[in-house]
Amino acid sequence: MSMKKSNKGFTLIELLVVIVIISILSVILFPVFARARENARRSACMSNMKQIGLGLMQYLQDYDERYPPSTQCDITGCGSYATDTDPSKPSGVFMTASYVGTNHYRTWMDSIFPYVKSTQIFVCPSWSGDKTTTSYGYSSAFGSYRSSPTSWGAGSANNFIPISMAAVTRPSEVICIAEYPSSSSPMMGPIDIRTQAADPNSIRATPHLEGGNAVYADGHVKWRSRGTILANIGIGAGSCVLTSPGVPPGNNAYCSRAWNPYLN
Repeated sequence: MSMKKSNKGFTLIELLVVIVIISILSVILFPVFARARENARRSACMSNMKQIGLGLMQYLQDYDERYPPSTQCDITGCGSYATDTDPSKPSGVFMTASYVGTNHYRTWMDSIFPYVKSTQIFVCPSWSGDKTTTSYGYSSAFGSYRSSPTSWGAGSANNFIPISMAAVTRPSEVICIAEYPSSSSPMMGPIDIRTQAADPNSIRATPHLEGGNAVYADGHVKWRSRGTILANIGIGAGSCVLTSPGVPPGNNAYCSRAWNPYLN
């Protein structure tokens, strides 16, 4: 007795049901996958910044406990800036802006480079823009870029002289380096970060799940949400008066306790 094979296939309704189920699963799972991927990138970015923070601490120990300068000068008085186009160094990879244009200037990244020995750690894996721009900005409060000490309330006498560890009263609370992809990396300040964080279409300061990483003055790294970033920066734009800083966020941005190393 012969057995008859059944050639019955899927009906149209069954195929449609399968397609609908796959579509629903895609809608549910794709955001989960995207979030997991960004979490991995955030972790990789934090690893970069931890290495930068460690390099920063090693630099401090070797250079009389002073933070790296924002830029390196060619001559006394910083009439011009030192440049270096060697592609194995940060200055040769990244184009950095100053008052005289954009060039391969030697910056804070070159100062700590002997300790980190990698140019790749200066680019966040979430940054999809120009790779000749570093992903991380260096607070002008620490590097004393040009007249920036005046903005922080330290006085013009400190121009080009980086701040010392002893002058930072709250090293575990004050941000030294933050996510800020820009050719103005050595000149970063709270107003720059506030502008980017306040723009819902910008991810320069908040590339990781509506937030961004930062290195603090003691070398540790922390992720901060967009809301926290904005809440910790004052709304004014003038120079900080250290004797009367006010209370954030109603005071001046340069008096914000998360950014100003001179405030007790």
